[in-house]
Amino acid sequence: MLNNLLRFTVSASVFAALMVLCNANAEAIPIFAQRYHLTCETCHSVLPELNSFGLAFREHGYQLPLPKHGTTVVALRYQLEWQQSPVNSRRWTPGGVLLGNLEVGQITAFAHYNLGAQGGPAGLYLGFLAGYNKHTQTLYRAGLFELPLVQSPGQRLDDLQQYGYYGIHVGLNDLPLSSPRWGFQIERTVANLRLDFIGDDGEFKGAAYGGAPSPTGETTSAAHPEFGLFARVRASDNLTVGGEAMTGSRWIVLTGKSGFEDPYTRDGVFLQFAPGKFQLTAEQWWGSDQNADGFGSAVASSGGYIRAKYYPTPHSYLGIRYDASANPFITRDFVYYGAFMITPHVRFILQDVANVGSTSSLGAAFTVGFPWPLKV
Repeated sequence: MLNNLLRFTVSASVFAALMVLCNANAEAIPIFAQRYHLTCETCHSVLPELNSFGLAFREHGYQLPLPKHGTTVVALRYQLEWQQSPVNSRRWTPGGVLLGNLEVGQITAFAHYNLGAQGGPAGLYLGFLAGYNKHTQTLYRAGLFELPLVQSPGQRLDDLQQYGYYGIHVGLNDLPLSSPRWGFQIERTVANLRLDFIGDDGEFKGAAYGGAPSPTGETTSAAHPEFGLFARVRASDNLTVGGEAMTGSRWIVLTGKSGFEDPYTRDGVFLQFAPGKFQLTAEQWWGSDQNADGFGSAVASSGGYIRAKYYPTPHSYLGIRYDASANPFITRDFVYYGAFMITPHVRFILQDVANVGSTSSLGAAFTVGFPWPLKV
């Protein structure tokens, strides 16, 4: 643990110096910045993380009451990632996504298409239609979308490590919170309360930047639709609290065997405290599967994270996160990381993942957005 802290302290010192040297004013990027003649600092802290304005823009169906201008409808996000494994081998992993948006009246179409990585196939990761009713303050989405979690599980990760409970499987149930769903979402805002209701009948199985597929010997699908309710309340200027509840049922078929049904629930609570440049976020989930192995065995699961972040500048941050999950096997990680914008279109991120009682690994990545930014 002390070695990990020492290594991260040295890395953070170098990182802080680089932030001072490389921090740049943001400029406009396609697609939304061109459309509304904004700068990327209007919506982003560090690409692809959104700030509060960017989140509000997304939650309003990518619509603003401003004059619109011509824009490209497709952009490319490319990421080159480096990982040092516990056995001191090093691996470079390239990957990329195409991002697209098209407006038709008050409806916007959004797409996130994987270009593949590590031998994995290209494919659609997110693809949905969105509309916003400003009179009722209601957002509608239909298609393939991420769950409305506190932290984006795949498209806008602030580091390179999966969050706590988001990615775990329970028994033979392979539907994690991080998987996008095929279905619909209704989001209603009333004063300081935001409610999200989702209904879905399937999911995308993959990763935001691709990945080599591996055979598992099982085929899964929705036995019954999944439904979820997500609530968050802004209790004060700095404090937001909320809860989540989901229920559904999976149909699981093992090779050469008869299928079986696994009804499940997932429930969670969270809080976020953000005074000034600091941000503290904590989230905890509990799960229950009634038949996770095909023999009628009930399996409980749980997990979550505590994350502390500091923003030295509007376009850089340092973070420490503790992840824990049990399904029922327990895993615990400390994640130390930081990110900043080298230029208005290039992010650099450095992280160290320390598995409690096991190994640690160092990682870094460059994330680049194309085409190049345009000054406005």
